[in-house]
Amino acid sequence: MKSQQLLTALLVLLAAVVVAIFVTTVIRDDGDQDPPTEGRAAGSTEKHYPDIPSSSRAQPPTTDLFGNRLEVPTSPSGDVLAGLPASDLDPNHPDYLTAAPSGLQWQRGWGGAALPVSSGDGPARIEGGIASGFARTPRGAALSAMDALGRALAAPEGEWQHVVQQRYYGDTTVLIDRFARSRANTPDPGRYVTVPDGVRIKDGYRSDFAVVQIATRTDEGYAIASWPMAWVDGDWRVRIPTDIETFWSPGEHVSSIAEFGNWRGQP
Repeated sequence: MKSQQLLTALLVLLAAVVVAIFVTTVIRDDGDQDPPTEGRAAGSTEKHYPDIPSSSRAQPPTTDLFGNRLEVPTSPSGDVLAGLPASDLDPNHPDYLTAAPSGLQWQRGWGGAALPVSSGDGPARIEGGIASGFARTPRGAALSAMDALGRALAAPEGEWQHVVQQRYYGDTTVLIDRFARSRANTPDPGRYVTVPDGVRIKDGYRSDFAVVQIATRTDEGYAIASWPMAWVDGDWRVRIPTDIETFWSPGEHVSSIAEFGNWRGQP
C-alpha cells in the first residue's frame, strides 16, 4: 500500500494502520511499514521516544516526530492549563469554524505523542490518563477529537481501553479490538501522534454535533480525515458509526488547505 493511502486510512481512523492522528507514516495490520516522505529523514521513524520522567519542575520544550514544538508537562498524561472563559467567537465570524482555541498548547505525552490542551476550550480535567471537560464550542469538539485519538493510540496498556470506553460513543468493544490490532503491530505508537497541518469544523456545526476535519500532508497534497463528534452527557465524544468499516473508507485528498486553521499552538 502506498504511503499516502496508508496515511489516509490512518486519519480516517485507527484501523489497521498504524497510527497517529496526524502522521504520514503508517503500518498495515500485517506489520509492513512504508518510509516517511516529503523530504523527512527516513531514519526519523526509527527513533524511540521514552517517556520523560514526571517532574514538578518546568522543563524546556521538545518536538514531535516532524519538528513541531511540544511543551513538556509534569506528567505524560498532560497538564490542564489555567482556566479562561471558552472562546466566544460570533458564529458569523469568518474564522468561526477554523480558529484555534485560546491558549492552545501541544504537550508531549506518552512516547512522544502530541496531545492538545487549551486554556479556554479544554480539557478541564485529566484524571487516570483520560481528558474531559471540553467546551461546547467548535474548538472544544476539535480538541476532543484529536485528544481522543491520540490517547487511544499512545496511552499505556490498561489506560487506553478506558479512553475508548469513555471518550467514544457507540460499539466500543469492536473499536477496542481494532485499536488493539493496530497497537500490537506498531512499536512505540505514540511517536506517530503528531501536530496536524490544519484543522476545521465542517459547515453545519450544531451545539450537539460537529464534524471535525484534520489535514495531514501527503506526497500528493493533503489527506483530509473527518471525525464525527456528539455532545453526550456533558462532553464531546467521538461518535462511532453503526458500520465501523466507514472509519476505513478513503479520505478526501486536496492540494491546498487554505480554508483550514493553523493549530500549531503557542508557547
